[in-house]
Amino acid sequence: MKLLGSKTACLLFAMMSACVAQAAGGKPVIIDKTDQMLRAYEGGKLVFQTRISTGKRGKETPDGHYHAESKSRMHYSRLYKNAPMPYSVEFSGNYFIHGFSSVPDVPASHGCIRLPLDGGNPARWFYNWVDTGTPILVTGQWPGRRPRGLRQETIMPAVPLMPERRGSRISRNP
Repeated sequence: MKLLGSKTACLLFAMMSACVAQAAGGKPVIIDKTDQMLRAYEGGKLVFQTRISTGKRGKETPDGHYHAESKSRMHYSRLYKNAPMPYSVEFSGNYFIHGFSSVPDVPASHGCIRLPLDGGNPARWFYNWVDTGTPILVTGQWPGRRPRGLRQETIMPAVPLMPERRGSRISRNP
């Protein structure tokens, strides 16, 4: 499979974002396994992005179009020794987007999508923002390694992009 150039990839993601936002009432999530990023959109605008860690080789996170099925402030894994999974959002069977203490620059999970608990707690922000039924697109392919000296935080830090709104669950400092 040929990897796309950065301009082509940006255009492709912009088109996917617009299509998903239009079809889903304006609040989609895109999980990009190529650059290990989660991006959340509202009303066609990027409102949140954070680094993630998806499934490692042999336990890859499956591509596809999903919806947030259920949410749990604290879920415990039935598959992996009752492991705690804070701020869990189930999107397909035993696949969850959840907070985790270790979110390296590479795929490292058993298939779930790990969100950081540190640095402003992106896991909590996402959990509070996402609604049951929110569309989630999982796409991309991990290229195998990250270029030397390039850390994901230097590409895009975890930052809510919307200004604080009174009476809303969305804020800059979750």
